[in-house]
Amino acid sequence: MHSHISKILIVLLFLITMPTLAIANTYDSIEYNLDLANIKSSVLKVEVILKGTFEDKLVMKLPFEWAGTRYKDQIKNIQIDPRFSIELKQEDTSSQALISVPTPQCHSLKVTYEIHQKTGDPSDVHEAIVRDHLVHAPGYGIFATPQDLNENDKLNVTINWVNLDASWKTLSSHTHEKTISLNSTPLELLHSIYVAGKMRLHNLGTQAQPIFLSLYGCFDLEDQKIASDIGQVISSQRAFFNDVHFPFYAISLIEGNQPGFSGGTRLVNSFTAFLPRGSYRNDYYLLFAHEHLHSWIGGKLGNGKDEELNYWWSEGFTDYYSRLIAFRSKGIDRKTFIDEINQSLRAYYLSPVNQVPNSKIKEDFWKDDDIEKLPYYRGLVFALYLNNLLQKTTSNHTLDTVVLDLVRSAPTQPFSSSLFQEIVQKYVKSGIADELITFIEKGNLISLKDINLPMACDSIEHYTLGFNKDVVRKNQIIAEIDTKSNAYASGLRNGQQVISENIPDGVGDTNQMITVRTTIGTFKFLPKHHKGRKVYRLKANLSPQEEKQFNQFFGVK
Repeated sequence: MHSHISKILIVLLFLITMPTLAIANTYDSIEYNLDLANIKSSVLKVEVILKGTFEDKLVMKLPFEWAGTRYKDQIKNIQIDPRFSIELKQEDTSSQALISVPTPQCHSLKVTYEIHQKTGDPSDVHEAIVRDHLVHAPGYGIFATPQDLNENDKLNVTINWVNLDASWKTLSSHTHEKTISLNSTPLELLHSIYVAGKMRLHNLGTQAQPIFLSLYGCFDLEDQKIASDIGQVISSQRAFFNDVHFPFYAISLIEGNQPGFSGGTRLVNSFTAFLPRGSYRNDYYLLFAHEHLHSWIGGKLGNGKDEELNYWWSEGFTDYYSRLIAFRSKGIDRKTFIDEINQSLRAYYLSPVNQVPNSKIKEDFWKDDDIEKLPYYRGLVFALYLNNLLQKTTSNHTLDTVVLDLVRSAPTQPFSSSLFQEIVQKYVKSGIADELITFIEKGNLISLKDINLPMACDSIEHYTLGFNKDVVRKNQIIAEIDTKSNAYASGLRNGQQVISENIPDGVGDTNQMITVRTTIGTFKFLPKHHKGRKVYRLKANLSPQEEKQFNQFFGVK
């Protein structure tokens, strides 16, 4: 970074705490110019023009981190015009530019910076992707915003794609035009997708209610089949919620570059996903179904402040209903539906963390692979449990009734466990406070022993190391050894110093040999628990009576 020290002072400070600043600024408008002049070098230049009244200090929040993805190292060459003093402060949770505004008041200010492509050329849609043929990022990875804007403040925002190649197309959560004009809150600006590049653009909707689909890269399905499946997902879910109030909707799909690894995220009136080659049609369909269902669960009915504590609802119930609606609408067949539910049941009952409390999910969701997956599984199993409870205690209500009531409450309040209890209690007089405490807050295992479904229960060997993996990774020492484990039988003991190991991240294969080399020798063992675990599963081959029971439970006609 080059600067005239007499005019611009950039100081990198890594602080534990940020001082409180007295700021009295007002904002009339913000204009963002996204300049593609240097895109061949994988560089996007962002020009921010603020208009208003600025006094003393103006603090700009720079792109830093969102959903476990860090952007701060991609932001380079920050400049200010007029050339006031600027101080860059970086903490563990934020990156901020403190701009000193001399008196008299300033009414216009321009901030410019560059966004460079991250090392490794990632394709995860949470990233700020800046390639020579594609810019693809959530607002969190692009836009600097004034820190003193309140989350509900409405601001006039203009976003322009500049030096756009004639062969490039654009799409965002707001429009497919290259100029975007918004009267927006900071959240609506940031929690949106912004795309420009050599992609294929299709309108699946109408002129009055457009649904734009952007495709970049190569996929296992033809564009027409992808468009058809997405159209079916959207129409079936909007019919379930009886909600077509989407004046604009956008979907952006890009090719993933890691075999077997796909994902997506819902944003304002949009979702985006990445899919590698080698994926099956059902992988596509259910990923689309999951992300689009977030338009309601986690979208119109937001998670509130304790987002991670509610992931059992926003992710687990979304997994359940995305599969159920797909099955009811014939987007997937019964075999696929049963296989999907059974995969989640197996993962839940065999998870090494399936009895951790909900507070642990909030603490470690972005740090631990097993913890990250748990609310998906736990929430789905709880949905099965609750649907059974509702059908058993009421004559004509199912989990559908509760979910639709919850979504209808969205205009007045976000989701909370107390709201969930309140609505369920309309149909189950005894309420579910005890179940929420037992199964969700405390994390006790949910049994499906008495559920009114054709089910089987198997005893399955499950994965366990027999010692604390985190201590091994952090301190290179064996700790908390289970004396009944295969690790103990192989000769491992507490206190042994570890030189190397091949322990996988997350849950590994019980038949894959673990090798731990210590200062006193090398030990090998299979990571199997000495006792099998009960795993419930839906039966695949049903008698006529079981099929009737199955259809009644899941509301299949």
